[in-house]
Amino acid sequence: MKKIINYIRKGKGIGALWLLAFSALIAFYSAYYMNKNLHFAVPYVQEFADKVLPLKVENHKLVVPENTVKTFTEKYAGKPFSFVIDTTKDMLETKDLTDGVYFTRSYVYSITNQEVTRKQLIENFDLPKQDYTDVMNLFIRWLTIAIALVGPFFNFLFFLIAVLFYAFFNGFACVLNKVSLNFKTKMRLNTLLFIGVYVLSYLFYAFGVNFSMLAFFLVMIALQIISVKKIATPETVQMKKIAEPEKTATAKAAKPEKKTVAKTAKPKKETAKKVTKPKAKSAGKKK
Repeated sequence: MKKIINYIRKGKGIGALWLLAFSALIAFYSAYYMNKNLHFAVPYVQEFADKVLPLKVENHKLVVPENTVKTFTEKYAGKPFSFVIDTTKDMLETKDLTDGVYFTRSYVYSITNQEVTRKQLIENFDLPKQDYTDVMNLFIRWLTIAIALVGPFFNFLFFLIAVLFYAFFNGFACVLNKVSLNFKTKMRLNTLLFIGVYVLSYLFYAFGVNFSMLAFFLVMIALQIISVKKIATPETVQMKKIAEPEKTATAKAAKPEKKTVAKTAKPKKETAKKVTKPKAKSAGKKK
């Protein structure tokens, strides 16, 4: 713990290396997780394709299959999700339809939580019934490589913006604790706090507990308030205490100066009156 506090107090930079290393770790884990789960899903996708295909669209019409109704329903997140092909109609009544995707001769409907989106079939395409296993595996392989290579930089940019955001709010914790931290110290502190809370949110997610953005924000602010007083050096607090007596001392020293100026100003006016009066009398005698 002392090493972490010393790093935040006296370390160099803004914690960018820690943030970049964490960004790379998240990207590599995401690539591994996606590669593992997508390959696992390939047989199920192929099985579904064998049931649905072939599909062919020409001149804004679904021509294959013709005059056919196919319905497939599965549970997704505990709710029924339907995939329907109905080429006997051009339009559907969506009032009693469940969540899912619905194809007609001219339109494709997407229904999610009773929100209906309808789009006309525009682009022509032809998906024959065949084995797509090799194509899907190749796509997953290239997608994994792209995430592993590009992911760290995108993650770093996103995390850096988030840390800058929380460093701005760090001023609130400094005011509450009556301490002062420079920008680099705030960045190092919030970098480590952000990494810790991010890992904590993932653990909550792994156990099925929702960790919202609001919860993330509140935990960050609470940790800032707790950490700021420990991170602040004694010198910064001492400087504030010394600064207050200096201001009062200069204020007291300024008041007597104004009084002395006022006192010295009055005799000057009196001497001026004494000098002018004799001149007036002497002028009368001459006459």
